[in-house]
Amino acid sequence: MRYWTGGYMNDIQQRLRAALLFPLVFAAIWLNGCSREQGGRQEIRSEGVRAVAAESLHVAFSGGKFGYIDPSGTMVITPRFDIAYVFRDGVAPVRVGEKWGYIDASGSYIIEPQYTQVTPFKKGYARVHDGDKQIYIRKDGSQLGSLKFDFGYHFSEDMAFIALDGKYGTIDTTGAIVIEPQYEQGYFFSHGLGMVKIDGRYGYIDKAGNQIVPPLYTEADNFWGSRAKVKVGNLWGFIDTTGAMVIKPRFDDAWSFIENMARVRNNGLWGYIDTTGTEVIAYRYDKAENFSGGYARVSKRGKWGFVDKNGREVVPVTYSEVKPFSEGTAPVRVATRWGYVDTVGTMVIEPRYVQAESFHNGLARVSLKGSQAYIDPDGNVVWSEKPIR
Repeated sequence: MRYWTGGYMNDIQQRLRAALLFPLVFAAIWLNGCSREQGGRQEIRSEGVRAVAAESLHVAFSGGKFGYIDPSGTMVITPRFDIAYVFRDGVAPVRVGEKWGYIDASGSYIIEPQYTQVTPFKKGYARVHDGDKQIYIRKDGSQLGSLKFDFGYHFSEDMAFIALDGKYGTIDTTGAIVIEPQYEQGYFFSHGLGMVKIDGRYGYIDKAGNQIVPPLYTEADNFWGSRAKVKVGNLWGFIDTTGAMVIKPRFDDAWSFIENMARVRNNGLWGYIDTTGTEVIAYRYDKAENFSGGYARVSKRGKWGFVDKNGREVVPVTYSEVKPFSEGTAPVRVATRWGYVDTVGTMVIEPRYVQAESFHNGLARVSLKGSQAYIDPDGNVVWSEKPIR
């Protein structure tokens, strides 16, 4: 995922309108098994099944409908939704017919299907469409404040940027406007500062609307790790939360600090720096991704592997494709099949899958012999859409 920068904002704005308040279709196109219903109401199959955290449930597809399995592969929420999304903040968006609502971990509706577009809940709030406007709602379905907005972002540090009549301002968690809409664009708060666009350039304000960093930059990003990348001329550098240029502009391209490491490019090759600007991993990769769980995907001559924060290639750069590490393993593709390696590069699940995803809460989604399935860390199939021989 690429983090938002000023140079991409026009494109990102369009994507956000289509994706952040998205129909959530793409994230749910996976898997399921079977359970039962009683009186038209979802019933969790309880024989020998312990209650589990909502976020540990996985979307599954069976008989043309979506439901949820637990980490053991037991179907605990009956497949009855036309589209279902993963649990976030204890609840999940689901669609029945053309309307979206939200369920809890028991499969019961906390908000009945009634909206044409929604976002997942985050920190207790979600955005939904009310006609051609957007509103924020709480988990009890009540509206946050009384205003309707043209567009809004999720809450960050108890503030959210919203747009009214083409201008951006902020609201607090009561729904009250704190900073009157006045900016060309506004994004998120991080380290107490929000990035805004004024007269075509980016700067940063505090939560009271005071200008902390003047709008000097044609391209910039939000603060990550107390640093924000900014572009001066054709080169990228990094400022701190006072606006001081702490890493001078010297990079042809740069990404924000993730896990205190930023990937940067010069002369066509990528390397990594720390928050002081010190080169930690030399410029030697044709492509590079952000660190995740202590490891980063890197590519040379069309092959992929992983480096750690010391620059060691812990997984050789020999694979056709790789996906991020999670829970100690990473999917890797050998020719046309996917397997999994551990953090020292050992193949712990042999390549046999047509598709494979990173592990999440003990399970990974895979495609095997024409069926979507979930496997455990030993490669055992705990649930599959169809019987696998």
